[in-house]
Amino acid sequence: MERKRLLCFGDSNTYGWMGSLSAPTRRYPSHIRWTGRLAASLGDDWEVVEEGLGGRTLKDRSTDGRVAALPGAGLSAMDYMPACLLSHLPLDAVVIMLGSNDMKSVLNHSAEDIADAMADLVDMVRLLPWEGMLDYPHPQVLIISPPLIGERKMMLAGERYVDAPRKSRMLAGLYRNAAARHGAFFLDAASVLAGNPAGEAHGPDGMHLNEKDHAALANAVLEALQKMFPVGMNRIC
Repeated sequence: MERKRLLCFGDSNTYGWMGSLSAPTRRYPSHIRWTGRLAASLGDDWEVVEEGLGGRTLKDRSTDGRVAALPGAGLSAMDYMPACLLSHLPLDAVVIMLGSNDMKSVLNHSAEDIADAMADLVDMVRLLPWEGMLDYPHPQVLIISPPLIGERKMMLAGERYVDAPRKSRMLAGLYRNAAARHGAFFLDAASVLAGNPAGEAHGPDGMHLNEKDHAALANAVLEALQKMFPVGMNRIC
């Protein structure tokens, strides 16, 4: 049986960035990252493709930070996604977890703006016209609203994320509605991140997942995939 292929598309929390209070930092190894844990749980019947990039936004190129200054880095998901999809086809599913970087003050986006951009990205994945070139169906899409932003992050970089805590608490409902309207599945990452404070990433910088967070998210995505692909996945636990 041909292996199913899953693309995990996101920002630094999909890349596996280790939160740090001082630069430079490192990347969690594969067996710690939620994508690597997910691949191990899915087994040989699935192939997981990682497409995480620090600083990635849904639509705009961020203008602050050294990573954002790298030429050709593909920080705008809308700009990069077509090439990404075509380079990784065939794909059975695409998981998208983005939105945290879109809350940066420099971009001046409302929560509704961010949700609209996610809806546009979902449409791109589901409708991008490649039929004339490649004979593959469009993948199913799972969108994930990112962890909440709270006081720990604001104490460290509040001027860069003005009003982000409020926006981050609106995204789950807005993303859920966008998924329903645009034919996608939905997962709220904050709902599965236990600890203190619940719903936030528990890395030391208040923005990035720690090891327990990665494990919790991997389990939640696995459960979502079992609902998306119920046939042939009953053996996975």
